[in-house]
Amino acid sequence: MNILKKSILTVLIQLVCALSLMAEDVSKQNKVTVNISKIQSSEGQIILCIYNSSDNYDKRKAFQEFKLKPEIDSISFETHLSDGEYLIMLCHDINMNGNLDTGFMDIPKEPVGLSNYNGKGIPGKFKKHKFTVTEDTTVNIPLKTF
Repeated sequence: MNILKKSILTVLIQLVCALSLMAEDVSKQNKVTVNISKIQSSEGQIILCIYNSSDNYDKRKAFQEFKLKPEIDSISFETHLSDGEYLIMLCHDINMNGNLDTGFMDIPKEPVGLSNYNGKGIPGKFKKHKFTVTEDTTVNIPLKTF
C-alpha cells in the first residue's frame, strides 16, 4: 500500500509540474495589433489570414483566420501569438463569396494586403513578407487595388 501511495504522489507531482509549464507557455503570448488602412468600402468582409510557416503559406493553410467588418478608411485588430515568424495576408471580400476574386493572369479584382509589402511589383514568398514576434508587435497593412 505504501508503494501505491508513493506512485500516486509521484504522478500528481508530475501532473502539477506539467500544468504549470503549460500555464507558463500561455503567458508568453504576445499581443499583435494589425492596423488595416486604405479601406475604400464598408461592404463585404475583410478576411485576415495569419501564416506561421512557408509551407502553410504556399498551401494557403492559415494558422489563424478572422473575418472582420470593414469600415471606411481603417480598422485595427488584435490577436495574441507566441514567439515566432508570421505572415499576414488580407483580402477585402467585397462580394462575400469567401474567396479572393482574380482576373486575367490571377491579378486580384478585390483589394489585398500583405505584411511587409510596399505594394510595388509582384509579392514574394513567406521569407520576404514575414515578420518576427518576440514581444508585443504592431503590423501596418494598407489594402491595395490592382
